[in-house]
Amino acid sequence: MNRKRIALLTGLTLLAGAVVNTTNPLRNAVKNDAEAAQIKTNLKPNSKYPDIAKKLDLTSMEQYSSVNLFMNVTLKDFYVKESSIDNYGQSHLLLAPLKTSDQYFLVITKSAKTIKKNDMITVQGFMNGKTRIDNAQIAAGLNQKYLNKKVVSLIADNLSL
Repeated sequence: MNRKRIALLTGLTLLAGAVVNTTNPLRNAVKNDAEAAQIKTNLKPNSKYPDIAKKLDLTSMEQYSSVNLFMNVTLKDFYVKESSIDNYGQSHLLLAPLKTSDQYFLVITKSAKTIKKNDMITVQGFMNGKTRIDNAQIAAGLNQKYLNKKVVSLIADNLSL
């Protein structure tokens, strides 16, 4: 190799190493897990987390495309339809706005407190589009009757029981 190629490869190697070190996704993932585990008391909708009932029609989430369901929201006093803890200690929560509602929200988070079926919970977090309950959720302990049900995914930042 000639000197120019060696210099170019050396420069690219150093540059790639610097970029990887400054944008380490694992460092951010650990930080997000720690934030999601925060349990607070008396969560209220605010400018960062507006009340979902004021932003969207909760009775018919089918009208919204998955692209429109990316926003920060507060799920205030939602009913826990199902709750389970997987092998990694993460809580899988299936939430509904009312006890009789068939509109579901799926939250997977780590929680210091035990969250049980039939609890009322307030969650602040980021809606992450639509998905379906799959076999991984069922294996984590959710009831088989929810398999393939449409849900709105939510990444939790704060929880309040």
